[in-house]
Amino acid sequence: MQTWMKRSLGVAAGVVVLLAGLATGLSAMDAPLPVPTQNLPDLGSSLPPASPPSGLGFAVLKTSESQGVFEALEVGGGSWLRYRHPAHVAVLVRHPKATFLFDTGLGRQVDQQFAANRFMDRQFFAYRNVTPAVDQLAKAGWAPERIKLIVPSHMHWDHVSALPDFPDAEVLISPTEREHARHGHAPAFLASQFAGVQHWRELSFKPGAYLGFDRSLDLFGDGSVVLVPLAGHTAGQVGMFLNLPSGRRYFFTGDTTWTIEGLQKPADRSWALRQVVHVDKDETANQAAIVHVHRIMQRFPQLTVVPAHDENVVNALPHFPQFQE
Repeated sequence: MQTWMKRSLGVAAGVVVLLAGLATGLSAMDAPLPVPTQNLPDLGSSLPPASPPSGLGFAVLKTSESQGVFEALEVGGGSWLRYRHPAHVAVLVRHPKATFLFDTGLGRQVDQQFAANRFMDRQFFAYRNVTPAVDQLAKAGWAPERIKLIVPSHMHWDHVSALPDFPDAEVLISPTEREHARHGHAPAFLASQFAGVQHWRELSFKPGAYLGFDRSLDLFGDGSVVLVPLAGHTAGQVGMFLNLPSGRRYFFTGDTTWTIEGLQKPADRSWALRQVVHVDKDETANQAAIVHVHRIMQRFPQLTVVPAHDENVVNALPHFPQFQE
């Protein structure tokens, strides 16, 4: 019995050493992204002016979370000892001119939508604890018709699943992103989520620098909600700057990275994951976007940056029915 136990312990120790060596080797492929020192967009010396109206505020609706993933796969240089549960959220923005959602999270029909995926994709992208935004709103007495507009950061399945739950809302999206989704396929794009949309509205950026972005869209003309192009992860992903009456400022960056650590380092998703899963439409463009956001964070630390799926960042934000104004 002692010999058997010694052999078993020896095999187990060998497996641990092998796995540790493999993890170390994979992590070595994930050096931080280089930050150029020349020919970079001018960020300016101060945040752009804004005149946010009284009553403007936002709240997060957490609609689900991933079954989980090792942090080292989510972000280059992450830990193999931490297991993360990325969040699927909608951001509810209450503006005097319109109440809208930035992304929708997972909706009432997500199980039927998700069934279009192959078996392995259903395992890899599995979710749990679904509480659709429309149900959270209804519990507080909000009818779906109160949502006048939906602005997807991009049209991947976990950002637009709830479009059918808000049939009267306009969906603001660029032609580039809409075409990318229309010609896309599972698991990234699920046509059942957006095929029935009745009210499309074209998102068109206007020239003019905004924190180093050469184009932007001031949604209400008061500087409170400003959309900027963040293409790379998808053909037409957008980010949203939200400037509140209290002076608090936020930048919602979609899936440029899945974690705040990716923007702080800066680092892409892990090399190993990117060899297995086709994460970005244009990896080079997305890495440039990561570096751009990183520079903004370094220049303006008072700005709260929110990657769409970072559960730690999301948990620190106000959750509906509480609003941050």
